[in-house]
Amino acid sequence: MTTMLFGPLDSHYEERAALHRAARLELLHNRLVKRLAKVNHLADEVERAAAELVDVTQGSAIEAFRGAMFSAGSFPVKSGEAYGL
Repeated sequence: MTTMLFGPLDSHYEERAALHRAARLELLHNRLVKRLAKVNHLADEVERAAAELVDVTQGSAIEAFRGAMFSAGSFPVKSGEAYGL
């Protein structure tokens, strides 16, 4: 009976490990790029919503002030008077 010796089954481990690391790195890089694009898109939406909120809030405050000041038809302080002095 002849005994045959086999070489290690994993003779190209370092080569395959390097390929695996490179593939994994590329996969992670692509996922990161997609996430960053999504975050940038969502950040733009938040900025637009915040700007719209500021515009609406300022408009409401100005309109409320005008309504309070001009509802009686004149200012509570006459022209030339100092208020509270």
